[in-house]
Amino acid sequence: MVANKATRAKRKLSIRSQLVQSLWAEEPERRRAMLLLDVARQYYEYGMGQAEIAQATGYSRPTIGRMLAEAREAGIVNIQITHPLERSVSLEQTIQLRYGIQHVRVAPRSPVSDGIVEVGRSCAALLESVLQPGMSLGLSNGRIHNAMVPELHHIKTRGVTVVQMVGGLSRSTRLLDGDELCRRVAEALGGVSHSLPAPLLARDANAARALAVSPEVARTLELAEGVDVAVIGIGAGFRHPASVFSGTLTGDTVRTLHKHGAVGHILGRFVDSNGSAVATNLDRRVIGTTLESLRNIPFVVAVAAGTEKAPAIAAALRAGLIDVLLVDVTAAQELAHLPESPTRTPQR
Repeated sequence: MVANKATRAKRKLSIRSQLVQSLWAEEPERRRAMLLLDVARQYYEYGMGQAEIAQATGYSRPTIGRMLAEAREAGIVNIQITHPLERSVSLEQTIQLRYGIQHVRVAPRSPVSDGIVEVGRSCAALLESVLQPGMSLGLSNGRIHNAMVPELHHIKTRGVTVVQMVGGLSRSTRLLDGDELCRRVAEALGGVSHSLPAPLLARDANAARALAVSPEVARTLELAEGVDVAVIGIGAGFRHPASVFSGTLTGDTVRTLHKHGAVGHILGRFVDSNGSAVATNLDRRVIGTTLESLRNIPFVVAVAAGTEKAPAIAAALRAGLIDVLLVDVTAAQELAHLPESPTRTPQR
């Protein structure tokens, strides 16, 4: 058992190291844009000469001249000095410093969009960078996962195994649900999918235990625990009408969640502002990957959009449950302004 744990830990570190290197591979373009932006500001806004900038940055004067020309050609210098990434990068840096996460991507949001499509596109681009043939990918469910699927057909990596991490929601949400999502993603990536033939919520705790040990469900849960990369959604608080649990909570459960300061859910498990699980009768009915198992997955990507998701995102970050955060600009703005140290209101 000890040897098995040591092997899993070693595997996790190895895979995470490889994937982080893949992530950094996409950084040069971003760093180049920010460098051009900085040089252009010094020249056009601060009135520094090219020789001064060269001395300050360590580049030669001819190189500074070429950078200024490149900045103009790239549209960074156009009456005002700007860059489409600047606002997003500023938010990303704020979130990185505040929550101690290395990799954050803030997707822009158009006037006619709710951010879902943009974050889905961002997630597909990320997967293109990190997925390698023979890897396994775990998925939860949701609108962003659904928006991601059309973008995956551009990925050349093939032979990725896709695993459903949580039980299904309902027939009315077929396209957003884990089973259908996994099938479509596996088709796009030229791999196979493993579905979890169970609902997200069993009838009661006894039914959940019985389903969890049934051969097909147990096998998929075991596969989900061993995936190389996981893409999970972040659920809004139990009071939010868009929550998957809306209309299913008993009065006792609501009181327990309120008493313990639940701010949202991850893989169907409610958590407080520090990311600690809130135990309720509801939790014992959930069929899917546990938060403890999530910690053992080498590379966890969280996707979310909307201001209502910010408290739950912050909880996941504080608990160290995720490695990469992909959010829209409204969620990022709310996240950047939340109190750094959450306080609990005493309950009677």
